[in-house]
Amino acid sequence: MINHAPGRPAGSHRLLRASRLLSAAVLWLVVGREAVGAAERDGRWAILVAGVSGDSQLQKQFYDELRTLRDLLVGRLSFPADQVFVLADDPAREPGLVQVRSTRDGLERVVRDVASRASKEDQVLIFIEGHGSFDNGTYKLNLVGPDPTGREMAALFDLIPTDRVVILNATPCSGGGIADLSRPGRVVVAATRSGSEKNRTRIGSHLIEAFGGAADADHNGRVSILEAYLFARQKVEQYYSAEGNLQTEHAVLDDDADGLGHDMPGPDNGEGLIARTTYLDRGIPAGARTAGQETLARQARELERKIEELRYSKPRMAESEYEKQLEELLVKLAEINGRLRQKP
Repeated sequence: MINHAPGRPAGSHRLLRASRLLSAAVLWLVVGREAVGAAERDGRWAILVAGVSGDSQLQKQFYDELRTLRDLLVGRLSFPADQVFVLADDPAREPGLVQVRSTRDGLERVVRDVASRASKEDQVLIFIEGHGSFDNGTYKLNLVGPDPTGREMAALFDLIPTDRVVILNATPCSGGGIADLSRPGRVVVAATRSGSEKNRTRIGSHLIEAFGGAADADHNGRVSILEAYLFARQKVEQYYSAEGNLQTEHAVLDDDADGLGHDMPGPDNGEGLIARTTYLDRGIPAGARTAGQETLARQARELERKIEELRYSKPRMAESEYEKQLEELLVKLAEINGRLRQKP
């Protein structure tokens, strides 16, 4: 039984306790968290694509972005180097960086390769930079040779068997392809809110900057897809404001499979739940855990997912019921995190 302090409402006491438990959970997250897969493999994949650049200056920018992101993934974020694929318009320009020419056939070969090797529990990042077009209700990605439509890209990405796919499309007109790419369990970020925003976009470099650690808004030592999106979106707004120009790109995010992107994801529009709990890093190296700790880590991830779902359900719940369920989940999470902190 909880003994409430004189004059303090029961709900207030419960919220205070929940707040302390949440703080303890966040503190543990700073120290380290779950491994994503089994010790013998890493289930993270990345496909980085730059389409036709059009001029030497843009080509240099796209290649610099691809290089920075590739180095970040295999360096700071510890992706297996052979599970990061880079496609661009001229592999001969940087053969040490680009493995495949960014044609429709080249993209298909890479996607089919990943699809044949990835498992259901894995996670795939698809980063797209370059030019896009939108005509008669159809989005197209400008690649060398024939341009794939949003629908054709969706059919190709559907070959990937993983539960979680993150698509970051930094091209102009990319908002026109959200409806095609949207799927359950998939996070889609588009540089524009519709296909009619056709000017050059700038969000790609800011997304890369975000994953370097600059976007860790909750200070848990990790950057979620939602944090990266909000960071990059703000950077774009600041750029146009500083230049005194009308903003011609408005990024949106969709992760509830309704095919509609929103600029500010949250419980009121149902967006952001998956993006909020999706990360590119894998946490504590799997080799540092025992089998028992791996099981506890999976339980902790499931509880964190339930806490986020509960927060999104809050507007439809009685306050007392929300507080009760939140406290129960936080108590369980704190218990598991405490056991995870114990040395094997």
